[in-house]
Amino acid sequence: MLFYLERQGDRVTVAAQGDGHGMSEQTRERIFAPFFTTKRPERTGLGLSVAWGIVIRHGGTIDVESALGRGSTFTVRLPVSKEAPSEQQPAVASAPKRGARVLVIEDEPDVSDVLKEILAAEGYVVIEARDGAEGLARCEAEPVDLVLSDLTMPGMSGWDVAAACRDRFPTVPVGLMTGWGDQVDPEELAQHRVRFVLTKPFVADNVLRAVASAL
Repeated sequence: MLFYLERQGDRVTVAAQGDGHGMSEQTRERIFAPFFTTKRPERTGLGLSVAWGIVIRHGGTIDVESALGRGSTFTVRLPVSKEAPSEQQPAVASAPKRGARVLVIEDEPDVSDVLKEILAAEGYVVIEARDGAEGLARCEAEPVDLVLSDLTMPGMSGWDVAAACRDRFPTVPVGLMTGWGDQVDPEELAQHRVRFVLTKPFVADNVLRAVASAL
């Protein structure tokens, strides 16, 4: 795998080139579509869709060049931030109690692993579920202090999870995770009693602050 980084005026270009099998033109045209995958059935096909959403939300573009037998090159172009970095970062809110049990409902293991590492380092007990049905079953079977659910999942969505928690576990706060955090309807958040939204990719301080404030 080769990586390339270059600044051109007010934009930064990052490219990743691999020498794998490559893909057909038909596959290349669909790879950023939600739930499209050429992998095993248990894979959700959301990784590139989420990546595309994050890049677009930040005013960038993401392109891919590929051919069967020749590998693939993904190129991301992003605008350079015009804001000067803050010299003093706000303090992270400390965990209200060590051992608080956080249920993470996330169908992508890599994303779940990141959250588990962030939360466990602050003393939280992390319970993992791969979909909404499993998550609600865990809520029924064991104590849960906070539910943190992905918004876009096969089967039950994050909205479905939030609605079920509102009706069945009204004292348990719910947070959502999404790559489209700035496009979530505030009225829908209020209707489902969602306490906060975490935007992917995660910033550890933001995760800890949101979780601590909800507990």
